[in-house]
Amino acid sequence: MKKRPILFVLIPLCFLIIIWESFLPLVFVRNHYSKHYVNGSGYQILIKSDGELRNKTIKYRGEVIRCVDGNLQHITEGDVLVYFPISDSVFNIKFGDIILTNSSLRPIENFIDSSSFDYKRMMKRKKIYDNVFLSNADWKRVAENQGNLLITKSRKVNRYFQNKLLNSKLPKQEAALAIGMLLGEKEYIDEDTQENFREAGLTHILVVSGMNIAIILIVLESFLKFFFFGRERLILVRKIILVLMAFALCFVVSLTPSALRVAIMMLAFLFSKQSNRGYDSLNVFFVTVFIFLIFDPMILFDWSFQFSFLAVFGIILFASWKHRLFPKFKFNYFLRQGVSAAGMTLSAQTFLFPLLLWRFRVIYPYMLLFNIIIVPFMSIVLITIILFLLLSDIVFVGTVVETLMHWELYLLMKLVGLTEALPYSSINI
Repeated sequence: MKKRPILFVLIPLCFLIIIWESFLPLVFVRNHYSKHYVNGSGYQILIKSDGELRNKTIKYRGEVIRCVDGNLQHITEGDVLVYFPISDSVFNIKFGDIILTNSSLRPIENFIDSSSFDYKRMMKRKKIYDNVFLSNADWKRVAENQGNLLITKSRKVNRYFQNKLLNSKLPKQEAALAIGMLLGEKEYIDEDTQENFREAGLTHILVVSGMNIAIILIVLESFLKFFFFGRERLILVRKIILVLMAFALCFVVSLTPSALRVAIMMLAFLFSKQSNRGYDSLNVFFVTVFIFLIFDPMILFDWSFQFSFLAVFGIILFASWKHRLFPKFKFNYFLRQGVSAAGMTLSAQTFLFPLLLWRFRVIYPYMLLFNIIIVPFMSIVLITIILFLLLSDIVFVGTVVETLMHWELYLLMKLVGLTEALPYSSINI
């Protein structure tokens, strides 16, 4: 604690947030729509996400930006969930659209089944209290392309790369897996494939998690070290390249919060390592967590935040203990990188295991084994997918990379598919 004084502030802050969330109402957004909304009156919603396909509906996240009260219009804030029926074919709704409706907002309630999951409380932590269900006759579009310009451009790049993979010669499920792993879109992945990854404890692979971004950056750093950037006078150049790559990946994956967290943490690591106050990776980690909690205290309860930071915490601990764990072993460069990747994976998954057990009440007995085997291999697959997106238009080179990517994805799916033949692949508790 003396070595890391930030813990004297961070730990009480976490306790304060937990107490506040448990016993006091969450603070409303400054000009929340509930202050002006009257049931049956009109209001405008800015669509802030792409559509998420459900069983019978398409779900969007939107922000109520105006409430209409007679001849008066009130500028407001506050997010809601917007649902459209699939049968109405509203796939033309997109990020940045503004729609006008007078359909009643309904408070978010818990699921009607026997599940003990408190969905209402989870959404409350995100400051989302209401949802609205719309059919074609209930709304009209009044503006387009009103979303954040940077996010709009990012989503356009993301869709461009998605189409590049979908239009390749890869089998459909291999292309879908590549899109999920690098670009974060699970829509194209069939249920059987998702179930196989779930039973192997590899669900995090199917989404562009912070861990996926970290794996890419770790591989890139090893590559840069191998090609001369490992020299002491070029270390700063290497770190700057890694930070730029981190933010470039964030842009490609539509600026998802998990990816941005990794990029911001890398930036913090870079500045702290170049300072004259000494470098302590764990101290930088705790400071970064503190900064995120100051800007958004309720992020403490966000699953993605919890998984990302526990995984990074495990990786940092392994990195600090690596030389103590393997003091007498001298590996060649590539074997050393393989052992390091397996060790980081094991450390990250060890810290994630209690949270997975608590959240989902399921034990996947083979999770650690499959992660140790597959995650290092996944790093090769991710780099190959990136090379394909960059080089696919080059004659012959693009074909070679596409063929290599096909066999890597095929092998990955076969390895994960082995869970079907294993006894007790999942145990409910």
